Amino acid sequence: MVEEAIKRIKDKEAACAKALEEAKEEAEEAIKKTRVKAEKLIKETETTAKEEGKKLIEKEEELANKEAQKIKEKSLKEKQRVRKAARKRMNKAISFIAREIVK
Repeated sequence: MVEEAIKRIKDKEAACAKALEEAKEEAEEAIKKTRVKAEKLIKETETTAKEEGKKLIEKEEELANKEAQKIKEKSLKEKQRVRKAARKRMNKAISFIAREIVK
């Protein structure tokens, strides 16, 4: 009877040890799968971030180019305005100089 009880205890211990080992293996497999998924997600996120960063840079470069073009156009208009004003003043200056020389 005692021997039978000891045998049952040992059988239960063996069954528990087996169940524990199986649980450990399942946990390790779950961790492995989770790591693979996490690495894949990280790579996808990095790729997406690079793509979005590239798009943002392209958009900002386009806006900067448009702004530079506006500045060039404004500068050209200002240059034309100054030249036109200088031509008007040149005629007055020539007339003034001519009058002063003739005096």
